[in-house]
Amino acid sequence: MTLDFIKKGPILFIGCHPDDIELGCGGLLNKIKNQHTIFTLTLSKNQKNISNKNLVEEQKKSLDSLGIENSKNIIANFTTREMFKERQEICDYLWKIKKKVNPTCIFVTPNDLHQDHQICNIEVQRVFRDCTILEYFVSRSTLFDKPKIFVELSKKNMNAKIKALKNYKTYKNKNYFFEDSIWTAAKFYGSKSEIQYCEIFNPISIIIK
Repeated sequence: MTLDFIKKGPILFIGCHPDDIELGCGGLLNKIKNQHTIFTLTLSKNQKNISNKNLVEEQKKSLDSLGIENSKNIIANFTTREMFKERQEICDYLWKIKKKVNPTCIFVTPNDLHQDHQICNIEVQRVFRDCTILEYFVSRSTLFDKPKIFVELSKKNMNAKIKALKNYKTYKNKNYFFEDSIWTAAKFYGSKSEIQYCEIFNPISIIIK
């Protein structure tokens, strides 16, 4: 399966914190890993809290299990919950990433209830305005009234997503990491489009050349 509106260039998945990308796009990553060149970018290591000290290694293992090479997994060091203070630095950093990766399509955190997601979303739109940009869903903070894109996932894709998220031992007691929560979300949105399981996305821009 390829994403038909994406040309040959790489796809860049952007998250603010370790776990954002897998929560929102883990099934999609598993579905398309052999059809596209994929890079991931995480803006923060989320290590202000001492209990989060293992997150970077957990993320590497998680993305590796989904087929993302460590060399294509980029981790920055901006400050969780304080990205509003670093907007220009984030913008400048994204320009560097754009030059390095040259993506045709971006998957990004939505402009939702999380303050870091908002900054990430806006700065991505500023830098990547010539790229296709889609917002993904993060169950803890995103409110999509009417999702526009439903990507069908197989049971194999779903199992790969859950296996990846199990690498986050730091978050094992968070209810949005429970297997039942992940399956329920995939089934709920799937039922709206008459498919068994899915992940949902909203387009910010679709560039067709």
